[in-house]
Amino acid sequence: MKAYQLKVQIKNSHPPIWRRVIVPSGITFQYLSEILNVTMGWIGYHLHSFEFFHSGISVEMKSDELNFFDDMDNKSLDEQETVIDTFLEKENTFTYIYDFGDFWEHKVAVEKVLYDYEYSYAQVLKYKGETPYEDCGGIYGYYEMQDILSNPRHPQYKQTKEWVEEQITQKYDLESINEVLSELKGMNFDATLKEILTEYSKSELVEIAKVHHLSGYSKYKKAELVEFLVGELLSKEVMCRYFRFLNEDEIQFLEGEERTRKVFLQDTRYVYLLEGGYAGVYADWEDSVFCLPEEVKAAYRENCTEEWKKERQDAETFLMYFNVAAELYGICPVENVVELYRRDTRIEKDGFSVLAFLKDVPEDKKCFVLQGSQIVLSLYKEKNEYNRLLREQQGEEFYIPSQEEIECLGKKGYLPFGKNMEQLKAFFIKEGKEEKEDAELLCRTIQFIIRIGGTMEEILDMLENAFLEYDEVMEDNRLRGKLFFKIENVWKETNTVVMRGNAEKAETSAQTANDKIILFPGKKY
Repeated sequence: MKAYQLKVQIKNSHPPIWRRVIVPSGITFQYLSEILNVTMGWIGYHLHSFEFFHSGISVEMKSDELNFFDDMDNKSLDEQETVIDTFLEKENTFTYIYDFGDFWEHKVAVEKVLYDYEYSYAQVLKYKGETPYEDCGGIYGYYEMQDILSNPRHPQYKQTKEWVEEQITQKYDLESINEVLSELKGMNFDATLKEILTEYSKSELVEIAKVHHLSGYSKYKKAELVEFLVGELLSKEVMCRYFRFLNEDEIQFLEGEERTRKVFLQDTRYVYLLEGGYAGVYADWEDSVFCLPEEVKAAYRENCTEEWKKERQDAETFLMYFNVAAELYGICPVENVVELYRRDTRIEKDGFSVLAFLKDVPEDKKCFVLQGSQIVLSLYKEKNEYNRLLREQQGEEFYIPSQEEIECLGKKGYLPFGKNMEQLKAFFIKEGKEEKEDAELLCRTIQFIIRIGGTMEEILDMLENAFLEYDEVMEDNRLRGKLFFKIENVWKETNTVVMRGNAEKAETSAQTANDKIILFPGKKY
């Protein structure tokens, strides 16, 4: 693979303190800083930056504490998302600064570009000089200490010797340094699919094979299994089947020119590509950087034709109908969903292909489980909950939703608001001082709780945490009564799983003499 041979020397060190190291291409400056710290023998707990004086560009750490970016000009870049290649091939020297207090300046010279480097990690080839002590005052403070330690009669000898003995800087050991570098994990943004898969353990590779319903892999050793998976994952059959369930962000990633995408650590938009073995990821404390190998993008362009894209859209719509049916009915025969889909799309589906499709759907893409020839909302998959819902639904006919209702629930996550829900939203805006978007979110959440068979306690628990004026409203008899009355009216018009998607018709509450509202027998608020 491609790599760079660097010579890193501490400025103003006499005799020179330097290291010659090879680093892989395609890595970020953040990863390069980790490599350089290990290479030089630094512990790595100080701040750092890279300076390219010829181009006038600096590559900085992202630090909320120091707010570096508040005063940065447009020539300062974030080390977490800046790859080294362009810079190292444009300029043959740059400066690495470690510890803004001691200010260790390193002159880094790019000695050569290698195209046949055999490792995916950095390795030190040669070195000269021991690593200076951390926090000793920089290069001149280090030499001053050396002078003191060379003279036992110096008045500061004992104090300096004791301080040095407490330091954790160790004697430079080339073999140990290279061992640490080989275990240092960072994302190589030029990595091939084979290199990404090689980073997994054999058991993890087996899980990837299972995700794709592959067979015949148990006979392989790890290296052979990697080769097997590379071929299978790039094949048209496997790729087209798995990619049916990609989200729009993942499709845009595949079709765009960029090889990497940086997201917050909790962002899961690209996890499906990762779970399928198609992408690599580098994560730190705050962010994740996903990387797509070029051969994956090339295979996508070749395998996933315009006809396939239309089939994928159809599959996405078909799955939406099942998710909507699960949320509306709780328990629903598969054939009922197929009939709704046929009604709106005029597309016929045979039973065998439908069941095969449902078995292929990833767990995180559906809100239901398949039990025989029916789907069950995941909340009711346990036997006791399932039987309880069946008893409550007894005698109810299935509600027939319109195409508009299906698309609203499937794409937006809620059913169209009725008159009573609009009045509840207006209450949150006027009396609760909520913004329009926040009021709508409260209403959607209330609708969801009612739809899936939730209770008034759950609605109040949610409001206590999410409604800013909750305490004030609950302490005011008039406002509390208005809130409960409006929720009661919303309850009557909301489609629920308990009634197989139908809305409640009967009275559910009554006003009592002591001005409390009873929404269910025996439960007062």
